[in-house]
Amino acid sequence: MYQSLDYRCGSSSGETTALDTFASRSGVCRDYSHLLVSLARAGGIPARCVSAYAPGVDPPDFHAVAELWLAGDWRLIDATKMATCSDIARVCVGRDATDIAFMTVFGQAYLWEQTVKVTPLD
Repeated sequence: MYQSLDYRCGSSSGETTALDTFASRSGVCRDYSHLLVSLARAGGIPARCVSAYAPGVDPPDFHAVAELWLAGDWRLIDATKMATCSDIARVCVGRDATDIAFMTVFGQAYLWEQTVKVTPLD
């Protein structure tokens, strides 16, 4: 999927659907994950969205990946290919991007500062 979409910050919003991502061929990790989960479910494969931290992701903040039920177990898949699945630290698992949101804002919010550093365990 990473070869078929352009990772483009600001190209989507919380209202962007999997169909929107498919049509525009662009999005951020949330959109990649949402599209992969939608396609898997359409093919009869149980799938869910996962929010995570992962070393090597740029910017180094929250990352969205998918989990698919394959060969009798949940398997992480990063459709962006930005992270190595064995290094991902799950934060939340849910049915869709709404379930795994890191923050829900009603009204205005201001980001004063953010610092995140993710490193693999030695």
